[in-house]
Amino acid sequence: MFPIYLLEDSSEQIEIYSGVIKNTVLINDLSMELVCKASSPDELLNSINQNHQGLFFLDMEIDGEKEAGLKAAVEIRRQIPTAQIVFITTHDELSFLTLERKVAPLDYILKERGIEHIKQNINDDILKVDDLLRSGKYKKENIFTYHIGSRYFTVPISELIYLSTSKVSPGRVKLRSIGRESEFIGNLNDISEKYPMLFRCDKSYLVNLDLMESFDSHSRELRFVEGSVAYASIRKARELAQLLK
Repeated sequence: MFPIYLLEDSSEQIEIYSGVIKNTVLINDLSMELVCKASSPDELLNSINQNHQGLFFLDMEIDGEKEAGLKAAVEIRRQIPTAQIVFITTHDELSFLTLERKVAPLDYILKERGIEHIKQNINDDILKVDDLLRSGKYKKENIFTYHIGSRYFTVPISELIYLSTSKVSPGRVKLRSIGRESEFIGNLNDISEKYPMLFRCDKSYLVNLDLMESFDSHSRELRFVEGSVAYASIRKARELAQLLK
C-alpha cells in the first residue's frame, strides 16, 4: 500500500480531510492507505521512520507557528527524497519559501477558497499520484537507507559520494553525500552486497563513480565533484583504470 499522511492541528478539519482521503481511496479502489493523521509535526515525523515513499498533506501553520508545516516538509524531503508533498494553508505568501528551501510541492491548496475547493484538490492530487504510480512515471530512485537508533534515513544513490570506515571508529560507517555527512553502525561488506552499483576501491571505501571528477592512476587518487578525495588500493586502481578505459 502506498502511504498517505495528514498534518492538521484543527480537529474539525483533520476529520474532514481524512474523510475525503479515505473516500477517494475507497471509491476509486486505489492501492493507497491513510496511515497517519497527526496534529503535530513530531507525531507525523515519528510515523515515517520505516517508509521510503508517500503522499503528504500538510497544513503550513501548526499551533500558531507559521512555518511549522514547511519545516516538517524540509525534514520529510531530507528523509524521503521522492515524497509527494501538498500544502493546505491560508498563507499564500509563503509559497516562495517552498522553492527557496527546495521542497518542490506537488500542490499548494489555499483554505480561503473554501472547503469544496480543498476537497476537490485533495481528491485530484490523490488521483494524480495514483496515475503516476500506474504509469511508472513515479520512480523511486535507487535509495541508500541507513538508521541511527530508531530513526531511518534515506539518500538518493545519485547524491551519495562515498562510504568509508576507519581504524579509529571500528564498526561504524561514515557517509558523505552532496550536502550531508553522517555516521552510523554498519559493515562495508554487507553494504557492498546490497548496493552493487557502488565501487569498492579499497577495503575502507565504497564510492559512487558517477560522482567522480577525476582519477590519477599514479597516485591512485579519486577526486569527486564537491572536492572530497578517496584512494584506491593497487589492485583496485588497476581495475578502475580498466573500467574507465
